[in-house]
Amino acid sequence: MTANLTIHRLLDEAFAGVPSTPATSDLKEELRANLVARVEELELTGVPASDAAHRAFAEIGDVQAFLDEAVDDLAGVDSPMDEWTRHRVRYRAGFVVRAAVLPIVAAAGLVLAFLTGAGVLAGGAPAAAGFMASFAILLGFVCGDSLQQESASNYPMPRRRAVGYGAGLAVLLAGVGGVALCWVGPWPLWSWLVVGGILAVAGIGILAGLGATQTNRQKPWAREQEQTWAKAFTSKDGTATTPMGTPRAGTRFERDPNAAARFGIYTMIIWVLGTVAAVIVGFNVGWVWSALPWVAAFVTMMLLLTRMLFLPGRDERH
Repeated sequence: MTANLTIHRLLDEAFAGVPSTPATSDLKEELRANLVARVEELELTGVPASDAAHRAFAEIGDVQAFLDEAVDDLAGVDSPMDEWTRHRVRYRAGFVVRAAVLPIVAAAGLVLAFLTGAGVLAGGAPAAAGFMASFAILLGFVCGDSLQQESASNYPMPRRRAVGYGAGLAVLLAGVGGVALCWVGPWPLWSWLVVGGILAVAGIGILAGLGATQTNRQKPWAREQEQTWAKAFTSKDGTATTPMGTPRAGTRFERDPNAAARFGIYTMIIWVLGTVAAVIVGFNVGWVWSALPWVAAFVTMMLLLTRMLFLPGRDERH
């Protein structure tokens, strides 16, 4: 506690003449966090608490020169919230109403599909398929509608691509719903499994193709802000650093959001295919062995995570 109080006092003295802005406040808090962490390291090596704070602060070097340079770099830089507020895009009332009401209607269609399939409601297979199709189409429409909306930091997605995402989701949901109806309806299982499986694989293919070819929709102001903050804390050799000059920790997903998005798409494909394979194995070999595809899916996902998260990408190797 004494060391932390000393750090607070030293930082207050160092920032006494620095203009108070969101950027400099963030800088001060990041410095504070790094100093506290360094003090803990020094105390573990046997340095007394009374000396650890001063030694950690001294490791920064010429504090005043560092702050002068940092303040010059951050001059005029707003916090992310300030930038977002300035460029904020309000959603249209019609979209908000559609996004709130249509999922409720879709959920009702899903319930009616299973009630009809179970024989609680009249109508048989045609009615159950109709309710399931309405559920899938409505959610697919909500997906495409949402992607076409402009946000503060992203441009709206082109209509054809947004419609493609909505159609892919609708086909995938219809396929999964068809497979699910196998367990509640009196109809031949193979017919629903075949139809549902084909639709599910088709939906996965559509979404995977769109996701793999997706381009960046981020607006220039958001890209400029990201580059400005990255430049403010980057060493001369290009390594990301903290305000104290030490290397900044980070994963490949943090440095490359597109890699994280691809991992999410690949994971979805792996688990959907694993689930379809588990059902096929269960019906044809035995339910005792149906867990094997899920185990294989989990192992594949972990290998993919290791490959994408911890190994350098193509741009990082050159």
